[in-house]
Amino acid sequence: MSTPVHIASVIVRTRVEIAQAFAQRIAAMPDTEIHAVQDGKIIAVLEAESERELADRIDEIKQDPWVLGVNLVFHQMDVT
Repeated sequence: MSTPVHIASVIVRTRVEIAQAFAQRIAAMPDTEIHAVQDGKIIAVLEAESERELADRIDEIKQDPWVLGVNLVFHQMDVT
């Protein structure tokens, strides 16, 4: 049986002075990679088995008081 894999790219905005440290916290989440950190913007790619799991992870990032905003840039579902 095939397993769906949801892949999403997000931009996380935070304060410039804490962006690198916050990117490391995001990178510690399961199935999450950081691709760039610049000017308070963090580009992250998240993978999950469901849209709900992706949404929950994005919500977890949004809840941090240092986060100014999270924007979904891309979402795709592949079947493996």
